Amino acid sequence: MLLQLLLWISVDPDPIVFRIPFLNHPIAWYGVIFSSAFYAGYKLFIWIYSRELLKTIQIPKKYSNESVPSYFSLTKDQGKLYKFFEKRVDNKEALSLVKKQLYLEQTYPKEISSISSRGNKFADSALLYMIIATVVGARLGHILFYEPVLDYLYSPILILKTWEGGLASHGGIIAILFSAYVFVKKRKEISYLGFMDLVCIPTMFVCAWIRIGNFINQEILGAPTTYVWGVIFKHPADGALAVPRHPMPLYEFILYMGVFGLLFYLWQKNFSKRREGLLLSLSILISFSVRFFLEFLKMPQSIYDHELSLQMGQVLSLPMIAIGVLLFIKAKKEKDYLDKKVSER
Repeated sequence: MLLQLLLWISVDPDPIVFRIPFLNHPIAWYGVIFSSAFYAGYKLFIWIYSRELLKTIQIPKKYSNESVPSYFSLTKDQGKLYKFFEKRVDNKEALSLVKKQLYLEQTYPKEISSISSRGNKFADSALLYMIIATVVGARLGHILFYEPVLDYLYSPILILKTWEGGLASHGGIIAILFSAYVFVKKRKEISYLGFMDLVCIPTMFVCAWIRIGNFINQEILGAPTTYVWGVIFKHPADGALAVPRHPMPLYEFILYMGVFGLLFYLWQKNFSKRREGLLLSLSILISFSVRFFLEFLKMPQSIYDHELSLQMGQVLSLPMIAIGVLLFIKAKKEKDYLDKKVSER
């Protein structure tokens, strides 16, 4: 017991980074981490999508007969794109097409949109949808699943006070899935599942870092534990005693970073033969399956938990797991179908 007392870590982080001079308005770590992670995810999406564009290059007929001169050299950014593509696509014709695209966009910048500019433009359009979906969906999800809804009906202004309330990841994910469908429906350059395969990679990264914000706020904590890796939170948000508890935000940080790493690895490994919907299915299936079991180590978060045999987080995870399974089966059938078509040629 003495050894455990020595090993247990006590934490009491200040949730406020600083206060704005004169206004004395606090800037919270949670907000800084949330916005920083979102920006990093946005830049990562541009990086990924720009490389995906290399697989869909179409040279305008006006320049179809133009050849790349021997003296042509790629810019630094173009070189990174080309090397990435060259390493993962063993097709001389495709490589030649990419090099021609890079030459044309450098030679005729007014007529040929660059890969980088197309990637930025697409990401900028998608960003607005993702931000609105994440904040609105997560906020409404928290109100519907974890709080007394009538309180918000009597005083709707409370809905906007996110700094006094919470955000639910289940609500955010559902809103992202819906808003992505609305966004892609207006476009022809990518399918819904193809888009979500790319979006889920930075989404997992953002989800991971949001949990660090939860850790600093001493919220969404686990149940008391006697394990040596328990953490003593001096001022837990739920008002419980300062006893060793499962550091749930750290568990979920590891979970989401692990899923992010797996998705990013699979995307690169299967770059030239990716099955649409596979990455999305894995992100949903793994995340919510693990979340289901982690909920057993959590303290009740919802006012409805005492009425349910499972915690609200587990109830909400079950349909997400089912969606993940269905998407995985669909992706598997798509591969079988493609393999069959190839064998028939």
